[in-house]
Amino acid sequence: MEEEEATCSCASETECSDCGCGTVDPVRQSMELLHKAFHDALYQAHVERLKKRIDSSFGPTIDKAVDAMIEAAAKVWQSTVVQAEGKKELESKLQKIFSEASKR
Repeated sequence: MEEEEATCSCASETECSDCGCGTVDPVRQSMELLHKAFHDALYQAHVERLKKRIDSSFGPTIDKAVDAMIEAAAKVWQSTVVQAEGKKELESKLQKIFSEASKR
């Protein structure tokens, strides 16, 4: 009689004994998952409430900071595009120079 490997439904690809969930008992596993889900949901509830209060207290300031970040990021992005164009131009010129030299 072959013994089946106990696989875990906690999203781990390892055996249950290796992943840390510690059980293949469906009742106990459900309790552990519900416990984790409760804490995750409680955390998310805190995050949602904090986000609302942060937005009402600091919203305009955060908006200005985000606008400044976007403006700066756009300038940095544009400068990298210009740099890339310069490098491609140099590469093209070098390719032409070495191509002509190898024909001699």
